[in-house]
Amino acid sequence: MPVRLTHVVLKVRDLDRSVDFYRRYCAFEVVRDGRPKGHTVWLAPARREPGPPAFVLVLYLTDVDFRLDHLGFQCAERAEVDRIAAEGERLGILAEPPFEGGGDIGYVTMLRDPDGHLVEFTHGQPLRGL
Repeated sequence: MPVRLTHVVLKVRDLDRSVDFYRRYCAFEVVRDGRPKGHTVWLAPARREPGPPAFVLVLYLTDVDFRLDHLGFQCAERAEVDRIAAEGERLGILAEPPFEGGGDIGYVTMLRDPDGHLVEFTHGQPLRGL
């Protein structure tokens, strides 16, 4: 099964303001709200059918030193994450070796694209919201 795009992470200075913007102009809905105790809010396009969203926009409360943090792709199997990481290491583009992040993160590795942008590959990362 090919990898699929699951999320994009944007660094933001004000979660409330950013959530309001994406709800108002993009018709996104909050699917995981970390504002009370955390630093991320997950948004997805409003959907009609039940189940996890096909794609989420993650707003990450931090300094905005880059406009885009990373692209996130989901792999069907943990071994696929390992294969991608091994190839990235061989090519000198491995940004972060595979690790088990647990919870909202799952099993993850990061590569750098030709322009230095981070691309994340995960297995077991839930997209169902709270």
